[in-house]
Amino acid sequence: MIVRKHLRWRRVIYTSRGFLAYIIGLSSLVYLMQRAEEGRYLGSLLVHLPFGVVSMLATALAIFLAFRNNSAYDRWWEARKIWGGIVNSSRTFGRQVMSLTSLSGQPPESVAAYQQELIYRHIAWINALRLQLRKESSWDEIKPFLSAEEFEWVMARQNHATQLVQKQGLRIAAGIQDGLVTESRYLEMLDETLTALYDLQGKAERIKNTPLPRQYDYFPRVFLFLFVTLLPSGMITELVKVGSEWMVIPLATLVSSVFYVLMRVGEYDEDPFEGRYSDTPMTALCRTIEIDMREQLGEINLPPKLEPVDGILM
Repeated sequence: MIVRKHLRWRRVIYTSRGFLAYIIGLSSLVYLMQRAEEGRYLGSLLVHLPFGVVSMLATALAIFLAFRNNSAYDRWWEARKIWGGIVNSSRTFGRQVMSLTSLSGQPPESVAAYQQELIYRHIAWINALRLQLRKESSWDEIKPFLSAEEFEWVMARQNHATQLVQKQGLRIAAGIQDGLVTESRYLEMLDETLTALYDLQGKAERIKNTPLPRQYDYFPRVFLFLFVTLLPSGMITELVKVGSEWMVIPLATLVSSVFYVLMRVGEYDEDPFEGRYSDTPMTALCRTIEIDMREQLGEINLPPKLEPVDGILM
């Protein structure tokens, strides 16, 4: 997620280099054709185009981009709210584990080991969910929070995050039998929290697995290509009247870039779990949850909080 106030233009220009090469080259070609004798002779066919045609196309493109970007931002914002809910539910789960199990009359060593098991498994769950959403291939990050046997058990399943929550429910139920959770109503409280975590995981998976309808992506691309291709011819028709034909190159590049950047913003916001610099900062949020929950355990050797690098929080 970009947290700096101002964007770095070199990054914007670098990611748009192919498009900029196309529009600058096309604008230069139109200008050279206008200057050439054959360009003047065939101007009505090859160079000049009524600007009204271009303006109508620009209006249609703006409507499509506005709708698409609004829909994409809704997905981005929902993703951030989902992970905000995961942060809050994680803190609630940690508080419940620490307070409800401490009421049992079991030896402190057994209670502490049980508390650490539940907390660490939850930390493994948030990281497993992050890795799944980003489709990572390495799962070493969750190894420190699980036993070797449980890690192998989880890796043998398809949806690792789902199985970790399932395991939590089984271990909490076993805590009743072992006397580590003293009353059944506490089991209900913990089960409600696990259900809320399942709900948040399902919402995140829905965004990940359900793309924006493809027609909202395809037609803006088509209209953008038509617009930027016709724009130099439409612009030079007006610029010839004031003797400033050369301005077609910078003006067409500037106007086209505005629409292109708008389209790319929507593309990036549409998929907030891809690990790009504008996405939901799941790595930083997982680290925040880990610090909070390990502090609830009373640990003092905690990992550092992740800070933005070059204005980007991952």
